[in-house]
Amino acid sequence: MIIKYREKPAKIMGYEALLKRISPTHPKRATIKNTLNNARAGFGGEERLDEALDYFDPPYAYQLIQDFSLPAPYKIQVDTVLITQSCVILLEVKNITGKLQFKQNPSALHSILADGEIKSYKSPITQMNETAMRMGKFMKTLGCNLPISSIIVIAHPSQIVENAPQNARILAVGELNFYLSNLNLPKPILSIEQLYQLGHSFLAAHQSYQPFPLAPKFQIEQSEIEKGVFCPRCHFGEMTRTKVTWECETCRLISKNAHTETLQEWFMLIKSTINTAECRDFIGLKNLDIAKRFLLNNNCQPVGGRKHRKYIYQPLHK
Repeated sequence: MIIKYREKPAKIMGYEALLKRISPTHPKRATIKNTLNNARAGFGGEERLDEALDYFDPPYAYQLIQDFSLPAPYKIQVDTVLITQSCVILLEVKNITGKLQFKQNPSALHSILADGEIKSYKSPITQMNETAMRMGKFMKTLGCNLPISSIIVIAHPSQIVENAPQNARILAVGELNFYLSNLNLPKPILSIEQLYQLGHSFLAAHQSYQPFPLAPKFQIEQSEIEKGVFCPRCHFGEMTRTKVTWECETCRLISKNAHTETLQEWFMLIKSTINTAECRDFIGLKNLDIAKRFLLNNNCQPVGGRKHRKYIYQPLHK
């Protein structure tokens, strides 16, 4: 059974917000767009993987975790983890355009585009070998010694893959369900109860990957980030505050909570804390008292003494 479902990566929303709040002529704009496109492609591949396993009904007990990650010291990110009574299987999907060629000495994955351009990526085989070792260390802390294997899943069935090492398991996404359903698993090591306990232990340890704040990662200064509440409908109009609502100066949309997205974008882009002065200036509020009430009413918790008090946004720290 699936015990954790995949959600849209927060980093995609972060890249979109960053593009929205920098100048159209900003020198980092092309880099951010490329990063966003790669993130969208990756998520698209993960969705194809999930669809392939929609009707997964193997003859063995299992626990399936979509999008599993652990922070340091393990630093693990796996698209999907399949836990059985006999083994753990890590699934990593690749959604890369072009003809794929595996290279050796040193190992790499090359993508050859239609115009002849060659892009080089870290070998997914090396990547998954490293992940399997880290996963083994994590599982030892749980008192579990199940063997770990990996499968690389190609998102597009028409993708051409060349020079794949014979010892690597690489499948088209359409093959995955049949392959996993017909695995000849070794003798079970765990009981059914232990399998479920292991799945819950994975969930308890999971911590969603947190890429924020994004602006410093692109060497973008806070002064380069445009302030204000943007219209959620037309995305370009700046909204002005009335007594209880926000009104778009361009499309005249009236909203009671357009400011919520703006606050989230502060934490996604600039830093993990905010004080009342920063809130007043970034959102566009009249004074510090209004900013304080605004923060307290929008899931922000105060930290520190009165003189140096800051606020953290709880949903980003789960």
